[in-house]
Amino acid sequence: MAKKALVILWLVVAVAWLGGVAGGTGRLKNYDIWKDLPSKTLMEMGGRFYSNVQPDSALVCYNIVANRYFTNPNGDELTLRMESSAMNQLGILYIYYFVDYEKAHKYLLQAEKIAKENRFTSILSSVYTNLGNIYIIDCSLTRNGELDHRTIEMHQKAFETALESNKPDKIIISAVNMAHLADDSITLQALRDDIKQFLNYQIPDSLRQYEYAKDYCRAALEVDKGNLEAALVYYNKTLQHVYHENARTCEIIRRGIMNTKARLLIRLDHDQEAVDIINSYIDQANKNDDHHGLFISYQALSEFYHNFKKDSIQGDRFELMALREKDIVLNQNKLLDAQKTEFLFQIDEINAEVQELSTRQRITKIIAWSIAALVLVVLTFLYLLWRKYKQEQEKNRKLYENNLALLAAEDERRQQIIEQQQAPKYQSHQVAEGEQSDLLHRILYVMETSEEIYDNDFSLERLTELVDATSKNYISQVLNGHYHQSFPNIVNEYRIREACRRINAPEQYGHLTVEGIAQSVGFGSYPNFVTNFKRFTGLTPSAYRKQSNAQSHADSAD
Repeated sequence: MAKKALVILWLVVAVAWLGGVAGGTGRLKNYDIWKDLPSKTLMEMGGRFYSNVQPDSALVCYNIVANRYFTNPNGDELTLRMESSAMNQLGILYIYYFVDYEKAHKYLLQAEKIAKENRFTSILSSVYTNLGNIYIIDCSLTRNGELDHRTIEMHQKAFETALESNKPDKIIISAVNMAHLADDSITLQALRDDIKQFLNYQIPDSLRQYEYAKDYCRAALEVDKGNLEAALVYYNKTLQHVYHENARTCEIIRRGIMNTKARLLIRLDHDQEAVDIINSYIDQANKNDDHHGLFISYQALSEFYHNFKKDSIQGDRFELMALREKDIVLNQNKLLDAQKTEFLFQIDEINAEVQELSTRQRITKIIAWSIAALVLVVLTFLYLLWRKYKQEQEKNRKLYENNLALLAAEDERRQQIIEQQQAPKYQSHQVAEGEQSDLLHRILYVMETSEEIYDNDFSLERLTELVDATSKNYISQVLNGHYHQSFPNIVNEYRIREACRRINAPEQYGHLTVEGIAQSVGFGSYPNFVTNFKRFTGLTPSAYRKQSNAQSHADSAD
């Protein structure tokens, strides 16, 4: 429904004609003087220029303050509040005076970011209102007036944050905007509760805008109920209570209400009165070269003749005229005069310089922080390596001491076995298979005393011969029952223990490499030796030798 957004668009963008009548102030030359002024002073100056319809000077003031955020984004709360407020004001200026919606959107999104991060609810309410207005314009120009969810959502957010800020002026503005949007039953259904909440909200009656806002909201609710005559009464009361400190803005608001009233008159069959109102808009818009106003007015007449008079010829004629004005609006930037174009170009150059400075500062900080972070990472990495090395050394030392204790225990056990085995190493009689205990003692005696187990070709068959047994299978069963390991693993364990003893005896075996020691105890494969050594001791052979050498030096020092 095209009519839904037309009146809203009128209220939102009709202010743009002020830019045409205001002209340039020629104050950009003062930029070098103003750029060093305090932000508070610049915000006050910008406000005065805006109220006096001097948008160029206001733009310079707000632009200086906003740029300070990019060169120093870590200001205190008051500084951030002024910078986000300046960005919001820039959004307003670019919407209503310089007709650059892309720049307006950029500044408003940045203002929203700062305000949300710091909970500046009052500023956030204004930002949401202005973002909603941009979406209204977009809907009018690209969606044939059909509002989308973003528009309603933004104005609802504006009302919610206004309530949170407890600022009566913000609450009133956001409520009026919702009343503007509540143009049909579908939109009003989404906004009805918020409008009712506003009417129940306690605001001092001394605020002159309050009566105007209440009447506007009441009119919207009466339209929703179908009480068009009652709504018309409220619209007339609204016109009496319209107030704004800026006379031009006040007149624009009054025109918006009259536009809404005209559409209501059409529904009440007061066609001539409605058309007279629309024609008055057209005369005023032509006088002020206001293409937004012409677009809205021609669109309203097109809708009137198509939908109510069923006059397709007149409807098509005004629709064509509306499309022509729409094309002009969409290319509004191209219509700026040379002076204003030069002014905006200079503003863009200043912003580019600030952005370049900000970028350089940011890059310098990034490089400095990156170097510091890299140094920290390197130091941390070196510390972790050193710590890991010390932990590994301590772990290896404990493992070495444990292995020394095990070797001592093994040596003591070996001595006991030798003492218990009084018979000659080789006995002449055969050992019966049932004599397991005696057989086990003989096996242990051989394993502990025979040098043959360190021969590479030592086998279970040879062990069977050495203990004078009849069956190697029986020997294997006895070994497994005692050690719970296979014969090769048992032999490897004995060989590893002997390798440890030889590493700990540098006076006898110091001339041998670790690989040479591995071969001396019967390992033909060095990798196999390393694997078994680590499995039995928890250390690699080289780590074990390192601990042994350290222990030897410590003993020598003592």
